[in-house]
Amino acid sequence: MPHSRRKFIRQAAVSTAAFSIIPAFVRAGAVGTRPSDKLNLGFIGCGKQSAGLGNRFVEQTGAQIVAACDVYTKKLEWFVSEKNAAYAEQRDQSSYDGLTAYTDYRALLDHPGLDGVIIATPDHWHATMCVAALDKGLHVYCEKPLAHTLQEGRAIVDACERNGKILQTGSMQRSWRDFRHAVELIRNGHLGEIQEAIVAIGPPPKKFDLDTETLPGGLDWENWVGPALNKGFNHVLAPATREEMWPKWRDYAEYGGGLITDWGAHMFDIVQWALDMDESGPVEFLPPPNRGDTIGASFRYDNGIRVVHEDFGRGFAVRFVGSEGTLDVSRSFLDSSIPGLVDRAIGIGEERVYHSAGHEVDFLQAVKNNTQPICPAETGHRSASVCTLLNICYRLQRSLRWNPKKEKFRGDRAANKLRGDEYRLGV
Repeated sequence: MPHSRRKFIRQAAVSTAAFSIIPAFVRAGAVGTRPSDKLNLGFIGCGKQSAGLGNRFVEQTGAQIVAACDVYTKKLEWFVSEKNAAYAEQRDQSSYDGLTAYTDYRALLDHPGLDGVIIATPDHWHATMCVAALDKGLHVYCEKPLAHTLQEGRAIVDACERNGKILQTGSMQRSWRDFRHAVELIRNGHLGEIQEAIVAIGPPPKKFDLDTETLPGGLDWENWVGPALNKGFNHVLAPATREEMWPKWRDYAEYGGGLITDWGAHMFDIVQWALDMDESGPVEFLPPPNRGDTIGASFRYDNGIRVVHEDFGRGFAVRFVGSEGTLDVSRSFLDSSIPGLVDRAIGIGEERVYHSAGHEVDFLQAVKNNTQPICPAETGHRSASVCTLLNICYRLQRSLRWNPKKEKFRGDRAANKLRGDEYRLGV
């Protein structure tokens, strides 16, 4: 990787800012904030994901989006226009012009009175932006997966700790009732002793196969690539504003981790939660039975529980296999081979997990109360790590031993190189 690319991450991960912006709500009072106070937020990344996410933050009475940033000016203009219109309707006004537009995220981080940022960029930018925002004294809501490499994830966690700031990872299934109920049923032994989990999601990233196309006007491609490897512009990486397709940058290791890190950051995250592994991870990874397959790899926790990446015919979902039966959970169903299990209430004295009333409002409440949200940096990092580790197993096509405490492979120099920049070099 070119020296200039490496500098993006190295500088973000090891440097500390010369000064820190004091959040507006802290200036108003030493601890916490009045319920009527609003947190001023900047939105970084105005692509397709920003539409729904931005609307959900607009709906929050405890927050105000005051700035937005994107390297694609058409998308930036669209986002600012749409959110200004939403705020105007909310206020029953004919117009509203309260969002400041930026094309450089570093300028947005210096926006006066900013309390936090929402990061909805491609994965390869997450660490650089998260660390920079945290070092400016800002709180962060970052889309999942939290980081693109293992070392980047740890850098984000370290930045949260040294700055004392709140970070919420956008693994919003933790704020959904069915997933929470599934986790509580499992933790309280209603499925018996857990033996296995089967996670049905898509494949790992593929070899880069896109032709270079003419760069459209209004797109700063150099800053879209940022700390990653420049493979040339193609519209499927950064579609035009109104195109219906989702961008395909996550299909390639230079910019994402395939569906393993995309949907895996949701579904493997539920496995981590259910097995109480939010601060740890697996100890062994096994490649698929047939060399070259993009399904069938597995991993094992130190307690012996095995997790398999496999399609069990119900779409993207998780199946927990216990000594008493099975429990399947997804965004559209929660059911079990045990009659009446999913309707069973968690009893008095049984273990309850964190109850989030909503992912966005949970982040805002955590900031105002100076408490950890449902998916803080360490949790987001650990779930993203499981996905990236599985991708490394697929890439190397061999068994790997992992030390979740030291976050290193045991006796495998080639695999350990893939914890950082080498992971970005494709497959």
